[in-house]
Amino acid sequence: MRKQPTKQDQQSSGSQDGGKSAGPQGQKNVHGEGNYAASKQYNDATRDFVKEGRVDKAARDAAPKSDADALQMQAAEAQGKRHAKGEDPALNRKSDTLAPDAARSPKPGGEE
Repeated sequence: MRKQPTKQDQQSSGSQDGGKSAGPQGQKNVHGEGNYAASKQYNDATRDFVKEGRVDKAARDAAPKSDADALQMQAAEAQGKRHAKGEDPALNRKSDTLAPDAARSPKPGGEE
């Protein structure tokens, strides 16, 4: 017969979820609504990548090296589009259709 762990056993061995929940010491590996530390790290790295001017070189490096590569990339893009549900209509909305006092949020990839 296997012994059921007591509260004291659980406390001494750490939490049951592998330490992913917030404890009395503060938030640790916050998940559910997002991992805030990872989001900040990604945003900072992306901002640095753009500021350092590495985008053009990365685009040149990602360009197809041959006609076969170009065809393969086009096929992959077409495959992805077949699974897509379409563009968000809000992205293509004309700005003059908004009320003058409406909040204008930036488009993805645009300036804030």
